[in-house]
Amino acid sequence: MRHRGINDATEPVALSTASAVHRRDHVHEDGRLCHPHVVEVIGLGHSAMAVCHDCGSDTGFMDARRAEQVADRHRRMTA
Repeated sequence: MRHRGINDATEPVALSTASAVHRRDHVHEDGRLCHPHVVEVIGLGHSAMAVCHDCGSDTGFMDARRAEQVADRHRRMTA
């Protein structure tokens, strides 16, 4: 299922931009992680991705509500 606002041409650009911003904006000098992890939901129209600034992982684009749920669950699991 493809979400509005994302297509084969724009998805790679959006993913790489989100990854670059993620790496730029959250760096721990001592290598330790935050607890709970810092998880950001980045929206793009009706779609969004959950990005964990501590794990360095992301969900890829999904329904915005689902991304919020995944982010909340990850924060709780790492508290």
